[in-house]
Amino acid sequence: MSNAETANDLDANVRSLNQSLPEMCQGVVVGTSEQKPRFELYHAGFSLCSNKVRCVLAEKATPYISHALRIGPVAGGLQENYLPDYVRLRLKGAPSGAFATSYRGVSSVETEGFDPAVVPTLVDHSKARVLVDSLNICKYLDRETGTGPTLVPDGMEDLIDAQIALIDQAPHVALLYGAHPDADTRPEKLIGNITGVHAKKIAGLQSVLDQLEEGSDLIPAYRAKIEKERAAATFIQNGQNMREVHAAFAGHVAALETQLRTHAGPWALGEAYTLADIMWTASLYRLILLGLGYLWAEESGNARVAAYMQHAPSRPSFKEAVIDWRAGAKPRDS
Repeated sequence: MSNAETANDLDANVRSLNQSLPEMCQGVVVGTSEQKPRFELYHAGFSLCSNKVRCVLAEKATPYISHALRIGPVAGGLQENYLPDYVRLRLKGAPSGAFATSYRGVSSVETEGFDPAVVPTLVDHSKARVLVDSLNICKYLDRETGTGPTLVPDGMEDLIDAQIALIDQAPHVALLYGAHPDADTRPEKLIGNITGVHAKKIAGLQSVLDQLEEGSDLIPAYRAKIEKERAAATFIQNGQNMREVHAAFAGHVAALETQLRTHAGPWALGEAYTLADIMWTASLYRLILLGLGYLWAEESGNARVAAYMQHAPSRPSFKEAVIDWRAGAKPRDS
């Protein structure tokens, strides 16, 4: 395909997808009075990976079109991240390599494979590009936008990547969907909404798969996604798996404590606020919402993490992109 043909094909895909979205998911322009910003983001309010991307956009003061999708099962309908036009859009940005079909509660594309039916997805209309991995999206936005601070400063790339690698391997997804067999700290409303969710997801995916024409290039994507959701349903029902998931987060917080003790600065790598801080703050704030803020309580020995979380979520970009975006998401009081 020529560049013009690629751009036309992408525009047609975006138009078709947007027309199929319900009114509540239609595009809202953020950060500008322009009707057609360069970037278009498909994301979800409570999605951890979406939080990271929205934080970068806010930190860089970059305008975009926001489509806040429903990524949980929808009564009487199909969640938007399972729509064929959405999956087709993501496939345009798919990295080389296999689809994700197994499950250990980690969302890293680099180690787990590509999931064709999750959020976020970013469209760069100026370059006719689709980006589908939150880490790559964040780095791309930092490189491509000229406003705001540089989040990956020259000379700090390796240090930042080392911190992000720690965060990327934390099993956040399993922590959200699965219960600790001895003490479930997740908010009661969340537990009620998420119980049995994998069976509902599989049913929605299968309903689309059954309607695809024979030979459709979308069939392998839906089959892989169903396989992954089946593996997830099995994984979170295993008590030992979930004990190990919770134990992993004790080590996750301890790793940041160790890093913070290497300097006296306010941020993960010292004086500069970087992409590592966006990733760490999003990760630890999610732990608070899931009832695990005790991991840096006074008796935990993680005093530097506790001090970090006294100020990191107050960063204006984080408040805008996460806290105020999901003002109704509160941790359980008990």
